[in-house]
Amino acid sequence: MATTETKPYFRFLSIEDEEIKDDILTMSVSSEYPVKRGFGEEILEHTPEAIDLKRFNDNAPILWSHNVSEQVGVILRAYLVDKKLKVDMRFGNSAKAKEIEADVRQKIIRNVSIGYAVHEMEERDGQFYATRWEPLEASFVSVASDPNVGVQRSQPQIQNTIPTKQMDSSNTQAISTINNGWDEYTREADQFSLVNAIKAQASGDWSQAGREREVGQELARKYGTRTATGILVPNHSWSKRTFVASSASAGGNLIQTDVLSDQFVDALRPYSAVMEAGATMITGLQGNVSIPKRATSSTAEWFGADDADSISESVGTFGTVSMVPKSIGVYSKFSRLMQLQSTPDIENLIRQDFLELIGTGIDAAAIAGTGSSSQPTGILSASGTTVLALATNGSAASLDNLLTLKKNVGAANVIDDGTMAYLTNSKVESAISQLKDGNSAYHLNPYTAPLGEQKFAGKRMLISNNCPSNLTKGSGSNLSAIIFGKFSDLLIGQWSGIEIETDIYSDFAKGTVGVRAITTIDIAVRHGASFSIIKDAIAA
Repeated sequence: MATTETKPYFRFLSIEDEEIKDDILTMSVSSEYPVKRGFGEEILEHTPEAIDLKRFNDNAPILWSHNVSEQVGVILRAYLVDKKLKVDMRFGNSAKAKEIEADVRQKIIRNVSIGYAVHEMEERDGQFYATRWEPLEASFVSVASDPNVGVQRSQPQIQNTIPTKQMDSSNTQAISTINNGWDEYTREADQFSLVNAIKAQASGDWSQAGREREVGQELARKYGTRTATGILVPNHSWSKRTFVASSASAGGNLIQTDVLSDQFVDALRPYSAVMEAGATMITGLQGNVSIPKRATSSTAEWFGADDADSISESVGTFGTVSMVPKSIGVYSKFSRLMQLQSTPDIENLIRQDFLELIGTGIDAAAIAGTGSSSQPTGILSASGTTVLALATNGSAASLDNLLTLKKNVGAANVIDDGTMAYLTNSKVESAISQLKDGNSAYHLNPYTAPLGEQKFAGKRMLISNNCPSNLTKGSGSNLSAIIFGKFSDLLIGQWSGIEIETDIYSDFAKGTVGVRAITTIDIAVRHGASFSIIKDAIAA
């Protein structure tokens, strides 16, 4: 089975069979000892047919700890001896090089590592054999753990690679040593290109999208998802693309995958009023989920210090909020997509298009989802909310009505955690903003904040036209909804990343590529009492 790799790997060994003559050090740098990777045990075949030694025999660098800015020597010759890769090397003249040379001669530094790229791989009896691979550089390192060969590996670097078909060897990235496989995945996912993934899907040629295919397959393994033709996109790849990868010294190794899912939420937030308000996003779900909620509370009592009093028993009751996977999909078309280059501007343009569609879809369902026809249940259909009815056939909302919504939530002892806000559509916003007193003075100053950023009674008023203006009641029609509540009690669960799939056939004659994006989510209101709503406001 062939594989696609777009990044270097490492194997770390202890210097045991070195030979120093004059200023030339001869040592083994790799062997066929199996190393555990995310996909299984990897074995590098050490045959002339398997190893491409062009780089190593062209004055390849010897580094310190894979730091490309700290070259301490040069490889003079690379060759195979008894299934091991050996090199003759000479130390440099820099202070660092002299320091490393002295430590090697005194056997203080005992470990060496190579960075390499795999071009082809085969699976045999559960092990993965690199049948065509290329060493890129060698480094002296500090830690080793494998005593079985002459030049032994350090603690394995779990790279979580996925076997695929070909490799784009021009995309190898800067080398660093990492002990956590998901950290390596994170670095690769940071450079995930939507354009490359879509172009590869449309053409069937993944030679320029090895990273994207590998990351997508890693996500499929993580989520237990198997997709025949689509590819999963990592959540944090939806953030604005700058093409700058964080180094380990800048904190790149400290970011965990689960935390990076927040970047997807941040990217969606401008397109979703409920997320902007503070809805709780729960990612990485598997199967059906039940989330606990407190139905009734216990009570606290004061008692004396003379042991004469006792605390009365009061039992709080708990319920659950169920979340079941539901799929949301969006479809967009791009002309001349196959000619596009993967530049930051193009990447961000396509990301913005999908984020706007997905964010709008989530927003509409979170506000007005009916709970039927495969829709989630939104706030307006949730049970336990307090509904303020204005009139038999609807009525214009007053400032008093808005204050009543706020009072209803407060009367339910809902504590504001900073996410309490009003949410309505632009029609209601305009009508409320134009209310005047008997002297024709505005009750609210329409110039106190930019449109959509006003506050009322000290609470934010967010505007989304996903808040419906087509409701009916009695003989009234085109009625609007107004919501006040604690939006952190609105839960949005996500089961997997976003899967993208291409369609090159529907508009083949036009050269247009259709792209569908699908993700699996559900929406639930954890505490109905956290929301008070109006569903019959008249607003022109």
